[in-house]
Amino acid sequence: MKKLSLLILGLCSGLLSAQTADDIELFQLRNLHGTPRYTAMGGAFTALGNDFSAYSINPASAAVNRYSDLGFTLGFNNRNGNYSNFYGQNGSENNFDLNFENVGLNLILNPDDANRFSLAFSTTKLADFDRSFNLDGLNNTYTLGQYWAESSAGQHVDNISWDAYAAWQAYLLVSTNDTIDPDGYAYGQDDGNGNIIANSTLRYTFNQDGSFNETNIVMGLDQGGKVYYGLSFAFPTLSFRREEFITEYNLNTANPPYSANQYTYRRLNDIYANGFNMKFGFIYRPIPELRIGASYQSPSWYTVNQFYESDVEANFNQEPYSGVGTATQSDILETGQYAYRLRTPAIYRAGVASVIGKFLILSVDYYYQNQGNTQLYTNNNSFNISESLLQTDYQPGIDQLYRNGRQTISAGAEVRIKKIFLRGGYRYDESIYGDDYQDNTVGAMQSLSCGLGYKSGPWSFDLAWINSSRDRTYALYRGIDQSNQSFEVLQDLDMTEVSNNIVAGVTLKF
Repeated sequence: MKKLSLLILGLCSGLLSAQTADDIELFQLRNLHGTPRYTAMGGAFTALGNDFSAYSINPASAAVNRYSDLGFTLGFNNRNGNYSNFYGQNGSENNFDLNFENVGLNLILNPDDANRFSLAFSTTKLADFDRSFNLDGLNNTYTLGQYWAESSAGQHVDNISWDAYAAWQAYLLVSTNDTIDPDGYAYGQDDGNGNIIANSTLRYTFNQDGSFNETNIVMGLDQGGKVYYGLSFAFPTLSFRREEFITEYNLNTANPPYSANQYTYRRLNDIYANGFNMKFGFIYRPIPELRIGASYQSPSWYTVNQFYESDVEANFNQEPYSGVGTATQSDILETGQYAYRLRTPAIYRAGVASVIGKFLILSVDYYYQNQGNTQLYTNNNSFNISESLLQTDYQPGIDQLYRNGRQTISAGAEVRIKKIFLRGGYRYDESIYGDDYQDNTVGAMQSLSCGLGYKSGPWSFDLAWINSSRDRTYALYRGIDQSNQSFEVLQDLDMTEVSNNIVAGVTLKF
């Protein structure tokens, strides 16, 4: 049970930790990534074709091409987050990196026939997880060590939580005969009235990297230029690593063993997953100026491998006990690997586009997904986790958290002026969480985009800029009080995240 609690930390007890939200959320959220044309037009491509990123939402788009083509896209992403009143501090963090966005190949196998068949391959980025920042908070009046001591007081060390056990190993918790003492944290000063003062300065270090990509193998059929059909087999792959450090320093100290002046709690969460889904779609052109598209994406089935570890290290003004030294460290605890299965819900997409001559395109898309159908389960290859425990203790929490009926709306436009293309788009993604939980997790995302393109013979050069923003809460550390209710041991970090992505790509038709 101790090990499993790290996999989905307290979902069912109401402990809405950021770790919990992120573990499952990773497979659900989609940022606006892909080719410059796709992103510049807000991703509204269910009824359009001739774009490699469109294959990931409607495989029929591969059939719209008249010529074979090859393309490659890179992204330059700048992310910043603004926060306020974090232990009295306001500030921002900033990250920049270079990302792969898309690579694709579409082969028209019989270009001279009225009914053309196409075979396409495309790998596109769905989400990027790279982010790092450091924050400092002043005058924390309730420390993590105090919580570990209070929640463990009077208990034998074999029965306390893993985090508290790591603190005890680092001599941060004081025990008698291996039973945690009342007020058993190894720092603090008596104010002369019998009250222990144990304030701290807090530093939070957050290092995260990884990405979510999907490879599509697409078969398309152009039936006389009137109806386009598509079928794809998709293989999403997720790689994620998050390492956090919570350091509390400038501690009030007393005589040993209450002489700790600083300690750091570290936790690492590492996830790798691969999956499979299928997509079916069509695009219908009743008149040359109008296109109607729809697609169905099956549920995605994932095999998830997760690794988690944590430890505590501390520094003391004086040795807490003779021979221990002034620098202590626990074992690396809860190291283990868990394998389980995850099914994310089907996605229904519909779009309509107007193509006016060769100079104007207008497009609108609508997506629907029932996040409440997210399902955790096991199979014969799962280990360190049981089906009964997943369904009894954790699945009800997911059912409670997620929204029943998540919607996405996107719109885009393209204007052609000879060899120059001007583009713009908008996208709105509802949060995957119910309205009652968004303040503690992740809110809706809005994206504005624009771009331009230049065509010269078989070559196309495209550029796009995408601005996306959403509110997110990072739960540094939450605990359970005596009433079995969740509370903030350390203050949550409320952040408005803004991403500015510049995407550049080149395409060759042949």
